[in-house]
Amino acid sequence: MEGKQSTAAVSAKSQSISILIADDHPVVCLGLANLLATQPDFVVVGEARSCVETCAAVERLQPDLVLLDLELGDATGTSALRRVRKCNPDMRIIVFTAYTDDVHVVDAVKVGVQGYVVKGVSNERLCEAIRIVNAGGMYLDPSVASQVTERLSHHNDSHKQRLTTREYAILKFVAVGQRNKDIADKLFISESTVKFHISSLMAKLGAANRTEAVNIAVTKKLLSL
Repeated sequence: MEGKQSTAAVSAKSQSISILIADDHPVVCLGLANLLATQPDFVVVGEARSCVETCAAVERLQPDLVLLDLELGDATGTSALRRVRKCNPDMRIIVFTAYTDDVHVVDAVKVGVQGYVVKGVSNERLCEAIRIVNAGGMYLDPSVASQVTERLSHHNDSHKQRLTTREYAILKFVAVGQRNKDIADKLFISESTVKFHISSLMAKLGAANRTEAVNIAVTKKLLSL
């Protein structure tokens, strides 16, 4: 019986999502740690107060993802994100911040963040974001997604830019008539994130709508139908 329990415990631990909290406010860290501890599939493996501490903890602890504030003791804004990304290019990162302006969100996405969650979000939504990102998806807080989508829809210097792997994947679903909800379910991302990527790829292709985006992609031989 003990052997079976031990095996089950090891299996459960291996399926847990290990999380590093990076925030220079001890009260925030404590609150996050207590919240995440209520989830059976989450394990907080460490906390960090600066970029230096975060990079060292990432290397030492090898967490599944980092919950990162954009205001750390030795860096602010997306510079904190860039430094953490540089120390481990493959690390899954969710920005957890008070910044809601589209400039910070767009810059974060460009750096390569997988999630952007605004402080004050519900506990359920934060946990959802962590699970989506851990599964390989991307999560954008709905409160900022619409702002970013609008900004990208007016940004039309696309011919100088290439579609990202995610945008190309979504474009293929759009080409066969998939709805945003269906695409979100297949890629383990939220519908707002799908809308964000569609607006981005439309801007890059210089398309006014989804149908035109597909037609342009076919003409440029990005897609074959």
